[in-house]
Amino acid sequence: MRRRTLAAAAALLAALPAAAYLLPGRAILKRLSQRREERAVASLEVLGTLTFPGGAAGLPGELGLAAAGGDASAPALLTFKIPGRCRLDLLPPGAAPADRPFAAVRGPRLGGNRGLERQPAAAALVQGLCALLGERPGGAEPERPWVQALGALGVSLDEVSLARDGTRVAYVLGGKAREERPLAWVDEQTFQPLRLAATLGGARQEVRLLDWGSATGGDLFPRAVEVWAGGQLRLRFTTERTVANPKVPDSLF
Repeated sequence: MRRRTLAAAAALLAALPAAAYLLPGRAILKRLSQRREERAVASLEVLGTLTFPGGAAGLPGELGLAAAGGDASAPALLTFKIPGRCRLDLLPPGAAPADRPFAAVRGPRLGGNRGLERQPAAAALVQGLCALLGERPGGAEPERPWVQALGALGVSLDEVSLARDGTRVAYVLGGKAREERPLAWVDEQTFQPLRLAATLGGARQEVRLLDWGSATGGDLFPRAVEVWAGGQLRLRFTTERTVANPKVPDSLF
């Protein structure tokens, strides 16, 4: 019995430092911004596959999605021109570049082609990724662009908590993990962004960035990105190849 009591006391003491102090929200975003600055990325292209679970029912036919195993998918390209310009293109076989479905954000503006921008999950994917990965550190206050981007989505920096994301521990900015408030999750150790839950694509949706450090994305981009709403997976982008600092024309956005 005494051994159990001592073990429990030791575990409690070990947990106290983590429970006693949490970094302020701005300090967390400063670490995140420094992590992005280390990568020296001014533009980024990510080639992969976009999948809508459950098939193409209710999706416009002009998106050029192929059915496979009950899902609908297409090759896709994510393009970032930092700061604040992000685009998702579908790449149906045989489609000319001008005819490709796309959704793009430039600052607060969302536009697109062939209705992809009107698909809530696709819009959420672009908007969420742009808020988390599409900013550039801001000089004396490198965290300022993220403070502004997340603040525009309603994420408050006044409250910070801890939560588990799989095997990782994350800072949760904006409240507690289970609250229906705008929230941003940042890995406690690596300061990579993990999740963003807010009004995206016209509805409350959650963008999840999965498996940083993979062979396909490294520290530049996660292995996969998912969009969840109402407890269901709505969209998944799986990374196949990442190219840092390609030439990206302004006309794309």
